[in-house]
Amino acid sequence: MNKIIVKYVWFPFLFAAVLSLAPIITYGGNSVTTIKLAELNAILDRNKGKVVVVDLWATWCPPCRKEIPGFINLYNKYKGKIEIIGIAFDENGQDVVPSFIKKMGINYPVYLGGGDIAESHDLRAYPTTVVYGKDGKVANTHIGYVSEQDFDDEISILVKK
Repeated sequence: MNKIIVKYVWFPFLFAAVLSLAPIITYGGNSVTTIKLAELNAILDRNKGKVVVVDLWATWCPPCRKEIPGFINLYNKYKGKIEIIGIAFDENGQDVVPSFIKKMGINYPVYLGGGDIAESHDLRAYPTTVVYGKDGKVANTHIGYVSEQDFDDEISILVKK
C-alpha cells in the first residue's frame, strides 16, 4: 500500500518540480538579469584559459540579428574552448529579450547591459563585439557586422595560442 502512495504522490511532485526548474535551467527563461561591469569582469576572470566573445547588441538591430546564428554555431563548434556572452541593450529589455532568445534559439548566456558596460567598452554602434584571448586580454574589438567565417578564423587562431 505504501508503495502505491509513494508512486502516486511523489511522481507528480517530482514532475512538477522539474517543470518549475526548466525555465531557470535554459537561457530563454522568463527574465534576463542585468549585468554590471564588475560582474562581467568576474565572468571574464572565471573563463581565463578560454577565448571569450562579448557581443553588445540589441534586438531591433538588423546586423545584430544577422550575427546571432553565427554565434550559435560557433558556440556549438568550440564548446568548452570558448565562451560567448551576449549583452542586450534594449530599452524594454525585460519585455523583449527573453522571447527573442527563445525565438532565435540562443544557446549562450545573455544579459541586459548596465550603464557602466556601455561606457567601459566605448559603445558607439551595434553590434560591438569584443574578443578576449585565453589570457583574458582584449584581442580584438569589432564595430558593426562581422561574418561567422571571419569570427571562426579569428577564434581558431586564438584557441591554438
